[in-house]
Amino acid sequence: MKKVLSFIEKRLVAMPALMLRFRVLVVAFVLGMTGLSVYGMTRLQFDFTIERWLKQDDTAFVALEAFREQFGSDDGVVIVYKPKDGNIFSEQSLSLVQEIRNDFLNYHERLKEGESSALEHIVKVDTLINAPILTVDAESMQSRWLVGTEVPKDPAALEAIRKTALGERDLPGRYFSNDERYGVIFIKTDFGAVPIEVAGEEDSTEAATAELIIMDPTDAQATSDQNAPSFKPTDMSDYVALNAAINDVLNREKYAAHFDYYKVGNTIDSENQVRMGKEMALLYLVGLLIMLTTLFMIFRSMAGAAWPTLIIALSTLWTLGIAGLTGLSISPFVVLTFLLILTIGMADVTHMLSGYLYFRESGLDFDSAMHETYGKAGMGCFLTALTTMAGLLALMSGSLVPVINFALMSAMGVALVFVLTILLLPILLSLWSPAPQDKAKAEGSWMTRLIPTFIPWLQRQLDKVVPIVEKRPYTFIVPFMLVLGLSIYGASRVKVDYSLYDQYAETSNFYQSIKLLDKELSGASQMSLYVDLGKDDGFQDPAVLHEIDALQRKLENDYKKYVIRTSSIVDVVKDAYQKQNEGQADKYIIPDSRQVLSQTLFTFNLASPDEREKLVSETYRKANITVNLRSYGSYEYTEVFKSLTKDIEATVAKIQKDYPDASVSITGLFAMGMKAANYLVINELQSFGLSLLIISIALLLIFGSFKSGLISLIPNLVPSLLVLGLLGLLDIPLDFYTMMLAPIVVGIAVDDTIHFMSLYRLEVGKDGDIRRALVDTVKECGQSVVFASMILSFGFGIMALASTPGLASLGKFGFLAITSGLLCELFLTPSLIFAFQLKYPVKNEISSPAVAAH
Repeated sequence: MKKVLSFIEKRLVAMPALMLRFRVLVVAFVLGMTGLSVYGMTRLQFDFTIERWLKQDDTAFVALEAFREQFGSDDGVVIVYKPKDGNIFSEQSLSLVQEIRNDFLNYHERLKEGESSALEHIVKVDTLINAPILTVDAESMQSRWLVGTEVPKDPAALEAIRKTALGERDLPGRYFSNDERYGVIFIKTDFGAVPIEVAGEEDSTEAATAELIIMDPTDAQATSDQNAPSFKPTDMSDYVALNAAINDVLNREKYAAHFDYYKVGNTIDSENQVRMGKEMALLYLVGLLIMLTTLFMIFRSMAGAAWPTLIIALSTLWTLGIAGLTGLSISPFVVLTFLLILTIGMADVTHMLSGYLYFRESGLDFDSAMHETYGKAGMGCFLTALTTMAGLLALMSGSLVPVINFALMSAMGVALVFVLTILLLPILLSLWSPAPQDKAKAEGSWMTRLIPTFIPWLQRQLDKVVPIVEKRPYTFIVPFMLVLGLSIYGASRVKVDYSLYDQYAETSNFYQSIKLLDKELSGASQMSLYVDLGKDDGFQDPAVLHEIDALQRKLENDYKKYVIRTSSIVDVVKDAYQKQNEGQADKYIIPDSRQVLSQTLFTFNLASPDEREKLVSETYRKANITVNLRSYGSYEYTEVFKSLTKDIEATVAKIQKDYPDASVSITGLFAMGMKAANYLVINELQSFGLSLLIISIALLLIFGSFKSGLISLIPNLVPSLLVLGLLGLLDIPLDFYTMMLAPIVVGIAVDDTIHFMSLYRLEVGKDGDIRRALVDTVKECGQSVVFASMILSFGFGIMALASTPGLASLGKFGFLAITSGLLCELFLTPSLIFAFQLKYPVKNEISSPAVAAH
């Protein structure tokens, strides 16, 4: 390892002269790569749908595909409306709801020739107007609409409709609230259920792994008879377009004047995602502006601000371009990739510029300053890129596709930052650099009067660090160790939790809509139990329906906190049988005779085939049990699903006595989201630990001993674990946003530590004098660490102003982590070096003749 590091040091020292010698080729290469990247960006694939978070052979993904093949999409829109006249059954309210429904379904009547509409994604619209009512007349069963095609104006007829609605078991709480203040419009879409036909391509999702929960894993026929189709992923633009089209209808004056709306669903959420994306882009730009302003004030030159920006911009562009060319899909994690490139890039380029300026201030000419900078700070940049990439690639051990793609893109981005810094920075600085001016001229310049330099003041403060630390190193070590101990304790108590609420301010319409649905109606969340008996006509067996009925009642009774209601073919059978028996209260049951049950199902299918298709397959082999849920976080639902799974297994075990191939999957977007959230945080935590382990081993190998590896590691652990510790101690759940901090904090902490330790290794290797080496290291590297921390903390902290609670937390905790990392480098690392008397073998320093003379 020592030989390798020595070889790399020599190559880095030679880089500036080499790049300047071949500047034309370097510039041509950069321009060519930039052009290729611009083309690659046109081929980027954007994937923001939750079902694509999992690999296509994941059992949860396969289960959802199988469910959609049979029952269609579960990715719809729920619109709760509140009439301003306070009466959902008034003639005006019903008439307007009918018109809204017609506008959604008959949109084509408004289109001109050649025009299209996003409303074409709407498959069905259910409202009070067309709520199904089963009626029995003599020997026939009919399904009619609650209101029908014409809304009556007669108050008596309207009251009759109201009483009928209240008398139906399935309508109150579903189509309208029990207090009759709110009505509901359900929009079923085709999102996620549009098949893709690929000729000659074998389906990779074949087999019995088609369940999220497989009760008999040895059965290859449990959930599918044939290869399941692949479905077209839903693009964010599809959601945005449909949301705009829905709003265009709802906001028409005659509707908006009478109704207040509360809407939920992925389509509605797209509006927030777009708004959040714009806000993040704005905050990113503001943060970048703050960084540039800070750079300008520090280096007192536009070059000191322009070149870091150019390198970061090119690194980001190249990363996106290569992703487009290689087919990597872009997810919301791309924001984190941008932040990583920004933070790591800004830190590395700042270290290089600070080192260059330090040597120029020391009296070296351009060539000598570049020689020294690349020999010292360049080595730190290389080791930082190496360890950060290793930590990021550890994330690929997870199961989520966006996390794997994020790891690849981010590692690539970090590598490109290093490559561009090494290749391009010497050329850029040769054209325009923040070289010190003549002091006599500088004192009278407008820049000095307008922006006083604080570098001399900073150097005076840095000169005080080593004498203070040298006297009482343990005075600094003990408090930091206490913070680390508390952080570890707090991290052990941290609770992983993600819910629909996390992304929204409490005053937002989406947040209020979720709460309203959970409190007054059938809940904002829904999952499906996809039952496959493995045999046709199984759901015409009374014994099977009795077991399903018992399971539904158990879910409703034992999980009252979470489950609002359940519905399946069982409820239809009981309702139909009761009405066939003149509405007798004791006839709301499943008929014990298979013949009677089959006849009931047959007459129901004749009366309402559309309703039957939503509940059970035509062969009566597969069924859908809908479970409406309140919106709690993933932490609670993880435990609930474990218990619920046992209950389902017990039910299926009974059914398997007569139907040995029976199986059940917990599926739907909600179940998928909970599993993805669980995967996300567990894998992120595991990967966080793995990345720390990899970085620890890397530091041990890089610095050549257990002692130096430990001293390098501890200053990384404090800021890395501080955020997790505070979350645990303050009982703040770890969610998607706070989890994003881990790779950023580790990357920044490792960056500063490696720069510090690399320079110290070189300095102490001159003569073995620990004190002198630390004085020179703090003087030189301390300046760049302060600069980098100032730039990143100010730029990162701007996120605290975000309206999204998660992003605001990201900014606050990010600022805290970066600041704590700075304190660790300035005080904890020197204290540990003094306490452990860390030395390296004395060797000849890689230095230019100019430096030796100086």
